Amino acid sequence: MPDQLLNRAARVAAVAAVALATVVASAGAAGAESPEERPIEVKVDRAGIQAPQNHLGGLVSFRVKTDDPNGRQLQLLRPHAGVAIDKVLHDLANSMSRRPSTAAAGIRAVRGEAEALGGAMVTPRVHEQFTEEVAPGTVYLLDLTAFRADPAHPVMRTMELAGTNGMNANQARYPHGIVVHRTTLDGPRFQTDDLDHVHLAYLVHNGSPQIHETQLRPVAPGTTDKQVQTYLETVAQGRKARSPFTGPPTGLGAFSPDRSASIQAHGLQPGRYAVLDMMPDEGTGLSHAVLGMHEVVDLK
Repeated sequence: MPDQLLNRAARVAAVAAVALATVVASAGAAGAESPEERPIEVKVDRAGIQAPQNHLGGLVSFRVKTDDPNGRQLQLLRPHAGVAIDKVLHDLANSMSRRPSTAAAGIRAVRGEAEALGGAMVTPRVHEQFTEEVAPGTVYLLDLTAFRADPAHPVMRTMELAGTNGMNANQARYPHGIVVHRTTLDGPRFQTDDLDHVHLAYLVHNGSPQIHETQLRPVAPGTTDKQVQTYLETVAQGRKARSPFTGPPTGLGAFSPDRSASIQAHGLQPGRYAVLDMMPDEGTGLSHAVLGMHEVVDLK
């Protein structure tokens, strides 16, 4: 297949094109302080969400931490004009249904009703920082871990981005590598380049018409993509299987089409990881990972 036969030179060229189109990979203005140096501090745990109520829009950076030993996931959402957040949350809950048809309808509705601005999957050992352009307006910070457990009582906080700091993606730090969400003839896939180091920042770009996420889960040495696929398919069929995963996920949360962000994990340990997208597909309702959107990588 064309996507499978890209040699390194072609992949680098594709990466450069995406980075140029999204402007995120451009060097910052000389002497300008990047938002990564003054991030919005967010803590999410069993006690709720701690975050400032107000901030400037533009190029913003969120640093997310937790002390929950089981890990926590924060998701940022912005409903489209005229759409109530309660409607978005109702459809988001449907997207988590075990019934594929309900999940598919739910995620289709969410994509049409709101912009998914990413988020962070963190553990006490691994905190994350993601940087993106966000226009002024209201942003909802949702504890997705708590929402999955009890969607009737969402744990949420609003943040008002009033005005802009005047910064844009030109002033983001240059990323080390790239992760692109793509649609191919074989189904949804990741395209990665230079995803090989635990300490460096990566550009994530959603080049697909659907919502995607980028989970990073540790796996045992020697684990293959085929083993990950077999496990995911077995679980999707309702049967038990031995998990290849050896720890909780970290990474970037749900991301709307055409969005880009730079993300960096702090505290991640070297080893083998599976890059996964567990968001439901709008057509089948199965997770994109079950449809083949996963890739095993070694991070040094």
